[in-house]
This record gives sequence, C-alpha cells and structure tokens, in this order.
Amino acid sequence: MTNWYLIDEKKSHIAAENMARDEYLFHLCHEKKAGFFRLYTWANPTFSFGVSQQIAKVLDLQYIKDNGFSYVRRITGGKAVLHDDEITYAVVSSEDVFHKQHDLYQSYLLIAKVLVDAFNRLGLNALLSAGSPAKWSKSNNPCFSFPTPNEIEIAGKKIIGSAQKRDNRALLQHGSIPITMDYERYAGATNSRPELIERHMTTLAQVSDKSREALRNALIVSFQSFIGSKLQEFDFDTNQEREIENLEKKYGSKDWNFSR
Repeated sequence: MTNWYLIDEKKSHIAAENMARDEYLFHLCHEKKAGFFRLYTWANPTFSFGVSQQIAKVLDLQYIKDNGFSYVRRITGGKAVLHDDEITYAVVSSEDVFHKQHDLYQSYLLIAKVLVDAFNRLGLNALLSAGSPAKWSKSNNPCFSFPTPNEIEIAGKKIIGSAQKRDNRALLQHGSIPITMDYERYAGATNSRPELIERHMTTLAQVSDKSREALRNALIVSFQSFIGSKLQEFDFDTNQEREIENLEKKYGSKDWNFSR
C-alpha cells in the first residue's frame, strides 16, 4: 500500500491554521515513513515571510493593518509572499523519493520538475529559472520580484514561489501559485514597487484561460505520475485537529512573528 496521501482542501483557512497544518504534517513524517501532497487556499489576503526574516524590514505592518490583511512567519525560508487568489501546494515527506540521498537543492529540483509537468499538461511552456544575481537573494525584496534557480517561469516570468525546510528525517516544501495578483497590494505591504513585481512575475490568468480546477487537477496528476502511485485521500482526525489547534496558537502569537 502506498504511503503517499492527498489533502485537497476545499475550505480556506486563516494564516495560522494553514501554517500549523503544514508543520503538523512535517512532524507526522518524523513519526512514520509517509508523504503528503496538500493543496489549499487562504481565508484572508495574507503576507507570509521567511523564518529568518525580520518582519519590520520586509512588511509594512501599518499598511497591512489599515487594509485588514493578515501576516504570518513561515518555518521555511524565502521571502515575503502575498497569498490571495491562488492555489498553495505543500509537499511534506520522509519518503525516499524526495528525501533519501537528496539535499535541499536536489529535492527542490525534483519538486520543480513535477510543477513544470503540471503546467505542461495545461499546454503551457513552463521552464526552470536560471536565477538572478546573488544580490537579490540577500535583499528584502519580496519573493516574486526575482526568480531564484530552478523556480518555475512562463514567458520569462516567475509563476511559482516556493520555500523549503528539511532535516535528516523529513522535508516540507510549500509554494504559492497565483491565479491573479493585485500588484499594488503586494507592493504596498512589502515596501516595493508594483512595476518591479509585475516585471518579474506572472499568474495563471495572465498566461492561460485554464481554470483553477484544471490547474488543481494537473498538479495532482503530475504528482501521482512522478511518484508512480495513486495518492490516498487523507483527512485529519479529531486528535490531529486538536494538535493542529495547539500549533495554530504559535503562528498567531507575537513571540513567533516578531522573534527575529
């Protein structure tokens, strides 16, 4: 029997719960050999930022408050992302296909190939990015304002922003796939310029007339094709939901979000 599971969530969750669910799966993969492919959305426009970033340097908190948006620190690295009209994916695994004998770079590349295949199934010519000058990776610019190596581009523009956490037993990689993007909103909360972000990123709606559901289905089919088995449907049980609620408190706390 396969140890790979699909969590295809139709209900949107608040920022803290989404991050708690991803982290819970990461812990679960430390307890047993398993892999999860989770697809989800956000209940409110949310700005997530990398675990090592300083919130005051990467987000305009007054702008976020004035507009009724949310923010959350991820346990993964990377830069600030606006999660709004999008599909978010998470790959969480202690299975060999992504983890054994693969470092962060190699596993990131493998997952990128799955994502490229999903876009190709929609008739889109997606490619892996060659990356940007090193100075961009050291800046406080938002995630979609520049591509890093082996992220996915269409027509020379970044269409997925991903980040990973891993240790010697498991990995968690999650990423944002925008359907549409409010560039003014993204720039306003990240001390950036809308034209800079729009110059370097694109969205599904800008490159295709395919639906959100078509993208969701393509992602699932591509992932199953890569691992060579069907994903079992997975639902959190009552005890697991209780543990997720405890993790959720962390992601909603000032101690966590302002810890750098």
